[in-house]
Amino acid sequence: MVGRFGGEEFLVILTNTDAKSAKVVAEKLRSAVEKKTFKYKNETFKVTISLGIASLREDDTPESIIERADDALYISKKEGKNRVTVIE
Repeated sequence: MVGRFGGEEFLVILTNTDAKSAKVVAEKLRSAVEKKTFKYKNETFKVTISLGIASLREDDTPESIIERADDALYISKKEGKNRVTVIE
């Protein structure tokens, strides 16, 4: 399931997927975006994305898992962007 979650943030929910497999999916997504060339009003440009991953814990609420994923995202941004960070 994919949805927009804020101004420039998106939320992807992968069911029946552990953190290691989720990181593989996230890296494929990050790499695909990095390789893509975009065009807008006669301008050509490339973009990168930063991703944060959190695994579901037994005591999680929707808010707590989203908060961990958001924390992981901001670590990715702080450490140089265009990367994937996992917080389990």
